[in-house]
Amino acid sequence: MEESKTTFKYLGQYNLWAGKRIRALVSKLTKKELNKKIGTKTARGLSEHIVLALETCFYIADESSDRTVFEAVERYSMDELLSRWARLDTRLSKTIAEIPQGKIMVPHLTDKPFEMDVLDFYLQYLFHNTHHRGQLVMTLRALGKEIPGTDYLMFFAENPPG
Repeated sequence: MEESKTTFKYLGQYNLWAGKRIRALVSKLTKKELNKKIGTKTARGLSEHIVLALETCFYIADESSDRTVFEAVERYSMDELLSRWARLDTRLSKTIAEIPQGKIMVPHLTDKPFEMDVLDFYLQYLFHNTHHRGQLVMTLRALGKEIPGTDYLMFFAENPPG
């Protein structure tokens, strides 16, 4: 189990490292660039989606009934949105590093809620986040931005274990 704890710790740290690199680029975009459609996506829309997904994660995990967090996202300034994303990424990464145990009910994907391991639930949001960061990278690249590497191996090159 100790070996898997280290792996989860690194996954959480990697998520923070990669998210920070992408948020740094997004924070420098002009309003026009943030809202420019690349295919069907915008940098602003993808950033909002990442935050909404993370809000959903903790809404379910906390068994919250306060839906105001979902309504607020589209009203956030870009600085507020990126700050919220950073805080939620930090919370997700710390939660995964603790290797939570138990089960959680997932009510929002199908007509019939289902139960899953809570660690897998949080990992789903880490992987979901990674997927949408990739879409954001493609959007940023189409806007002519130079993209820093966010590969897991690059994380280890910059952050040697041990």
